[in-house]
Amino acid sequence: MSSSRTEILRTDAVVLKAMDYGETSRIVTLFTRDHGRVGVMARGARSSKSRFGSTLEPMSWIQTVIHFKPGRDLQSLSEASHMELFANIGRSLDRIAAGVRTIELTSALMQSGQSNPIVLELQVEALRLIDQADERIGNVWPFYAMRLAGLLGLSPSFGRPEVDRLPGDGGWLRLDTGGLDAMRPAGVQSMKASRSALRAFAVCTRAPADMVMRMNMNDAVLGEVTRLVESFIQYHVEDAFPRRTARVLGQIGM
Repeated sequence: MSSSRTEILRTDAVVLKAMDYGETSRIVTLFTRDHGRVGVMARGARSSKSRFGSTLEPMSWIQTVIHFKPGRDLQSLSEASHMELFANIGRSLDRIAAGVRTIELTSALMQSGQSNPIVLELQVEALRLIDQADERIGNVWPFYAMRLAGLLGLSPSFGRPEVDRLPGDGGWLRLDTGGLDAMRPAGVQSMKASRSALRAFAVCTRAPADMVMRMNMNDAVLGEVTRLVESFIQYHVEDAFPRRTARVLGQIGM
């Protein structure tokens, strides 16, 4: 693209963030199929005659028309329409929490201008799972987080034999490689967990979504799995790992 002129982009996107600006506008962060994370200005989005409707709410999957000029911090959003409505997400705190954690992680780990259509497809899949699941909504975030980590080159290095060899009293997750060990490995950072949690971690990392959503975990095991996922990813991305939503959920007992 030439930097001297504005291009009109038509691309689908997931809304990651939105904030009010001025009296009638909104500044919105999108994760687009063609240009990765993009900040846009939606002028008049909050006016009574807004053409945007509910399309700019976080976790929306939308089709957009963006007036894009390379080098500009904020692009101009002229049109948006829903690709698919995830109407159930807003109907329970569990669904909202799971959805917000997925888009928070995407926003933190994906860079501006970093096109990755596979990540967009994964994000949409996660939101659809959260919207449609009748139960086990808590399984979605560890599944999404580990699949996103894998797409970014952080796939854990374990095989079926390592999973099968885990003793009944649990084992250890190597934070550097994601390997699973029956005994505490020397000289590397690792995390102790129950056998159930380590096996569930392996399922979230490697199994298809439908199998993950059939997996029963009690609150204790789900908590362990969540901490394993957080610790593994944070070890690799350090301060880029987002903690805000997890802290808020902890404060309200979730």
